[in-house]
Amino acid sequence: MSVEEDNKARYRAFVDELNKGNIDGVDEFFAPDYEEHSAPPGAPPGIDTIKMVFRMFRTAFPDVVFNVTDLVAEGDKLCTYVIGEGTHEGPFMGVAPTGRRCKWAAFGINRYVDGKIKEHWGLPDLMGLMTQLGAIPPPPGPGGH
Repeated sequence: MSVEEDNKARYRAFVDELNKGNIDGVDEFFAPDYEEHSAPPGAPPGIDTIKMVFRMFRTAFPDVVFNVTDLVAEGDKLCTYVIGEGTHEGPFMGVAPTGRRCKWAAFGINRYVDGKIKEHWGLPDLMGLMTQLGAIPPPPGPGGH
């Protein structure tokens, strides 16, 4: 198996663990000196950022499932497109539970070293998710409506 295919398989295994709710068991997928370049303000360093973010989603959306839609690998980089889906049953970024079923996308770039994620840059569609939760109004439709 090529390095690229191995990194894809390891990423899928990481997402499988998240989908099982095994947030504490994801350490094996990250380098000890992991760097998160897209951490929210006030997030802890390293792997603890990942655990904090996924605990936040699991608390707000207890039935959350992440589906890997696309993976593109070249050398030590793996680009990801993942769809999250769940029911809003807990607080999320200041929004009280709504009971709404939501779906959102996230793009990411991971850099692997020796089969482990060393660095990550990510961009979740928080604007779309907050719109689904009713926290922000939807953009106007055609003609400014």
